[in-house]
Amino acid sequence: MSDSIRRNPVGVVIVGSGAGKRFGGPKAVARLADGRRFLDAIVETARSAGLEPVVAVLPPDVAAPEGVRVVINAKAESEQIVSVRLGLGQLLNSPVTAALLWPVDHPFVELESVLAVLDAARRTSAPIVVPKYDGLRGHPTYFHRDVWVELMSIAEGGARAVVRVEPERVHEVEVRDVSVLRDIDTQRDLLGEK
Repeated sequence: MSDSIRRNPVGVVIVGSGAGKRFGGPKAVARLADGRRFLDAIVETARSAGLEPVVAVLPPDVAAPEGVRVVINAKAESEQIVSVRLGLGQLLNSPVTAALLWPVDHPFVELESVLAVLDAARRTSAPIVVPKYDGLRGHPTYFHRDVWVELMSIAEGGARAVVRVEPERVHEVEVRDVSVLRDIDTQRDLLGEK
């Protein structure tokens, strides 16, 4: 873990409570070719990046790896921002300065991409940092604690709307990892799996 992460701890909220209707079941428990669940792969990468605490917003009856703070969102059909708010609520009393919001349907994101986002946040002090690949914005996205009140209160549009409010406060960091864009919505999306 870098000294910067120790001095300015960053948590992560894994948003994984959706029903995954198009996928055929909750994506948190979907399996990669190596047998790991999407959730487990993300937790492993998040921990390797020094993110702590790790919060996972999950549907009922989905077990999380040891040490992960679990928040249950029983309403799978609710907007994603509901899960974001539940997750951030778990971090309010933590000494973190920021959190990454990481949708569970992005399990292939590489450690180097996460570290690039964290490094860009440290270097620029930007309140929002978004990874980009080939000019397109991806996930996970960094939100400084100062922005959380907006995430907790925005009327519509969710986290994406918060990113768009003031473009000048958003730093984009180019990464060489197409996985930041790779949203696994259906079983067919897994065919290109690494």
